[in-house]
Amino acid sequence: MFSFKAYFWNNEVYINEQYKYAANEILTAYLNTDFYKRIDEEDFVYLLKRLKRSLLLTEDMEQANYEDYPSIVSSALAWLDEINEWLMQIPPYDKILEDRIYTLDSLLNGYRFFFDDGREIYEKDDKITWETITPNGCGDQTDTGYFYIKLHKFVPKVLDNYQYYDEDMLYDLNEMNEKITEFFDNYISFIQSYVTVFETFMPFVDNYLHRESCFLSDNDIAKIFKEFQQKHIRNFWGLKCKMNSFGYKASKNQNNKPILCEEIRFEDLQSFLFYDFFNGIKKKYIPNKCKHCGKYFLIKGGKYFSYCDRTLKKEPDKTCRDVGSRRRYDDKCKNDPVWQTYNRAYKAHYARYMKKKMTTPQFEEWSRFASELRDKALAEQIKFEDYYKEIRK
Repeated sequence: MFSFKAYFWNNEVYINEQYKYAANEILTAYLNTDFYKRIDEEDFVYLLKRLKRSLLLTEDMEQANYEDYPSIVSSALAWLDEINEWLMQIPPYDKILEDRIYTLDSLLNGYRFFFDDGREIYEKDDKITWETITPNGCGDQTDTGYFYIKLHKFVPKVLDNYQYYDEDMLYDLNEMNEKITEFFDNYISFIQSYVTVFETFMPFVDNYLHRESCFLSDNDIAKIFKEFQQKHIRNFWGLKCKMNSFGYKASKNQNNKPILCEEIRFEDLQSFLFYDFFNGIKKKYIPNKCKHCGKYFLIKGGKYFSYCDRTLKKEPDKTCRDVGSRRRYDDKCKNDPVWQTYNRAYKAHYARYMKKKMTTPQFEEWSRFASELRDKALAEQIKFEDYYKEIRK
């Protein structure tokens, strides 16, 4: 249910050949979600595994699970609804699933002959219509016009009739159990993939990839990757990239021009994120945590940024990057004597310019001279004493 195809071309990825994202854009979106704490506190993986075991209808299933089956289904539906709400908020599932999520009650209704429909014995021969209502369901109609009881309460009758099942019924029962297993395994895989975002990808991004606050060379990336693998318990060695198929396909970009893409079918989210993450790093498309608002944003190659371009709530005409740049400059002027000297000289010359004691060309010429002199001083190409004297002239 959660598998999809991804088409990689340059810095772009097209999910199911329809929905376009930049490299690492999807991972960035996940880093900005806040479901991890809830998943960790409730231990969703254990919870889903327990529900899966409890819902398998077998001859030797625990009597308590058999008797509590309706309430177990209701509990499972509630937990799964919460996960489905998350799915509708995050890419690519918010687009590829939309309102097409296959639910547990739909699965079980496909095998409704294993459950009591709620009708009394004397009602079994009555015609089912839209008006039919029982304690366990109500009348519904298939696309072919066949009426049946669509169940909302699932009371199994398997153990009562198991000894009378023929090969076809046993086949259907095994098939239902296999589908229940696959259904829950898909959700378990999604939760596990989501958890790796915060336990593996996030620590690598925060503590290693941006350690120097700049783009790293290929050699440096190799070094930090090796260090992360050795020092971090939940590292990338524990991740498995499951590609069901790999190939190339001639597709079209959003301008309707032909492009040759890598075509990969991923069986789970984790595999996609693993591949897309390192593919994006090569192209310098990397997520970063804004040092002002604390949210993650995507650096799309080119210039390295430590601040995002989100607008400020209290100052909508400014962004985190505007505030961050000013703060960075102020910090330099406070802590670095070279920048402190430059800032004072700049203010003095700007005051002269405002008082008409310097022309615009003169001020611009001095600004270029001062910037070059400052950079030389920062690089220790001239002594600080000489720099101090020259910039104040």
